[in-house]
Amino acid sequence: MKNYNLQQVCIMLFLLFFFSCSREESETTIQQEEPVQLRFNTVLLDMMNRSSQKQSISDIPNCSDDTPFYVEIIIMQGDTEMLGDPTTPFRADLEPGQLFTKDIPQLKLPPGTYGLDHFAVYTEAGELLWLAPRIDGDMAAYSDSPLPMSIELMAGTKPYMDVPVLCYDNRDVNEYGYLFFELDAIPLFQYCFFANYCDDNGRHYPARYAVEISIGDNILYEEEINVTGTNENGEYYADPLCVVLPHLEIYDDDEEYIDYTLTLLEWEGVYSIEEQVEISGSLSREDIEDQFEGDENVEYEHVFFNCDAGDSEPPEDLPDIEEAVFSDPTNITNPYYGPPAGHIYEYQGYELEDGEQPDEPSEVIFIERKTETKVVMGVTTIIQRNYVMEDGVIIEDTDDWLAQDDDGNLWYFGEDSKNYDEEGNFIDNEGSWEAGVDGALPGYWLPADPFVGQFYYQEWYAGEAEDFAEVIAIDETVITDLGTFENVLVTRDVNPFEEDVYELKYYAPGIGLILEEKYEEDELVEVVYLTGIIVID
Repeated sequence: MKNYNLQQVCIMLFLLFFFSCSREESETTIQQEEPVQLRFNTVLLDMMNRSSQKQSISDIPNCSDDTPFYVEIIIMQGDTEMLGDPTTPFRADLEPGQLFTKDIPQLKLPPGTYGLDHFAVYTEAGELLWLAPRIDGDMAAYSDSPLPMSIELMAGTKPYMDVPVLCYDNRDVNEYGYLFFELDAIPLFQYCFFANYCDDNGRHYPARYAVEISIGDNILYEEEINVTGTNENGEYYADPLCVVLPHLEIYDDDEEYIDYTLTLLEWEGVYSIEEQVEISGSLSREDIEDQFEGDENVEYEHVFFNCDAGDSEPPEDLPDIEEAVFSDPTNITNPYYGPPAGHIYEYQGYELEDGEQPDEPSEVIFIERKTETKVVMGVTTIIQRNYVMEDGVIIEDTDDWLAQDDDGNLWYFGEDSKNYDEEGNFIDNEGSWEAGVDGALPGYWLPADPFVGQFYYQEWYAGEAEDFAEVIAIDETVITDLGTFENVLVTRDVNPFEEDVYELKYYAPGIGLILEEKYEEDELVEVVYLTGIIVID
């Protein structure tokens, strides 16, 4: 998997108008040619066999702030090239500092039927700014009027035509005043899928799958397959599959207009399937925007094939405690763990209100490593205390039991939780469990050498605690009030008993947990920041 930085993609459709200006000359009356009316209808001319003209998304130029200077066009009449050809398109300069063409004699054509086969806008230096999409190219689905276009010139009227052109822009598009151009902005959104496959024994695998996406009868993507492989450690992985989806304003924000189908595929050497499995759904604009994470990132939609939470038997990919060796289990060297002995980490948690972070935290959290230890399943564990305060009152006080094996994996052997009401009165021990008791088994708190796409269980207490996590990034850069942290590990933690809820946790090397984000139905509802490190030793 990869953590994709999202550059928001926009389509700018510039409706360019060619026009004919009548001029008055003093004292002399010149009989002018009869005006011509130029009209457009989008039609498919006999151009489908021109493979050299076909476009893909890579042909569309990146948007810039450069000034448009001239256009290049090819105008056909039947099979005859009237203006320009594929090797030498006809150039028409724009008026200096303006967004309309100069009065050029070559653009005064006799009445008749023509076809606009090519249209591109350039800077003075000859760099391509905007390009009109073709009906035989990949980008035709995003334009109402792709090329070739029909041009009907009739005597006695004034010329006029619309030409949509495309470019990519990683910023919001500014709208300018009307100067024989109109500007409309239709963003293209990136949307990503990641999938797990579970066999009949409950073992999780990153899935290999194909995606089909359509809007009505228009298929945007067909048989798009995600990238899979084996990393340098010999472990298999799968990347998210990301697609570009259009923001169409004709649909309401919550109206589902994009349909998708994911089809599970066999993965030789990893898993096999006996029958075809499909997962289908529909997306609205709100669904797409809910996956946005800040200004630059996008969270993928996590899909599960044949995976059911709460199975009574431990999954096969639960870390095998029987194979782990604990020679020095209290010597914690995993770089993503903190706090070290003699330190207390202070965190502040904020519950977002209408998507906005309040000025004051709703809770303060302290984490420290105790000097005491506890033996669980024959392994000596450290005790990490984690207590939560609201309005100066402890409402939750938990001891987590952790130990590191000889490979550097940090194991989670259980916890003792005490819950209190707002006045500090004891309520219960809900959330407590201990490995080796009542069938409970330990899992990884943090793996030794995390890699993108790694999936691991953190615990297994059937029906009570079956949390799992997956690594979604290992090179993230995170900025908080404490500074800038690089090469940050990011995990996506899931409690299968809390539907549509997950947490993103950010671990900085040499520090530990620096940031935690909680999402409900893909909406960020709570954030927790590391705000201070207290030295007590």
